[in-house]
Amino acid sequence: MKLLLSVIEDLSSLFIEWYGDYVKKIIVGGKSFEKFDETEEVIYLLVLDKVSKISLYGRGEIFSFFYNKVKNKESTKNFILSHGDLPKIYGLILSPKELEYEIPIIEYLNNHGKVLYSSEDEKNG
Repeated sequence: MKLLLSVIEDLSSLFIEWYGDYVKKIIVGGKSFEKFDETEEVIYLLVLDKVSKISLYGRGEIFSFFYNKVKNKESTKNFILSHGDLPKIYGLILSPKELEYEIPIIEYLNNHGKVLYSSEDEKNG
């Protein structure tokens, strides 16, 4: 899991560096974490302010932009060398308000996912 977590850390760093305070939360989950197998899929949820007026397709393009940037990182190259393929990271970008909707995948992540970053944790110390 170390290689996968390194890729996820680099991806998260890119988002936080680019969007700063607009990043409210990052949660990951999926088969990779359930089975403790980094070749399985990861669901990556980025909660970002000011995206409610961006289409879901546009949000997918944003995620793809950052995923393509992380492909050039050393962590991704090490993952490919070890497993022969890119990590299967599927991204969702939602606004804080959209988290309140009863979307099954969001409920799953809230119950079974791991919070990697939360701006509320930053404020609370």
